[in-house]
Amino acid sequence: MIVYTLTANIDTELAEEWLQWMKDDVIHFVQETQLTVDYKIFKVLNDNEGVTYTFQFFFKDVFVYKLFLSEHHKNFSALLGKYTPPQVVYFNTLLQQI
Repeated sequence: MIVYTLTANIDTELAEEWLQWMKDDVIHFVQETQLTVDYKIFKVLNDNEGVTYTFQFFFKDVFVYKLFLSEHHKNFSALLGKYTPPQVVYFNTLLQQI
């Protein structure tokens, strides 16, 4: 199992609007690729500035994740470009289940 984790720190005033947009547009986009097997959303509780959420997208294996990268990541990144620094700061990690 491969987990692509997208974490975002959002200005407090924008957090609700941004979260709804992520649920409506971004997660919808990822699900439409039919390459993920699941996703989860977490709110980071020990954040001192703004509001931080982590989105985890689960892929069956590295080959499916690479397919997502080659076929959809450009549009995924463009979609995330709707909200940019300093209002929203993104970082990501790629994890492999052991």
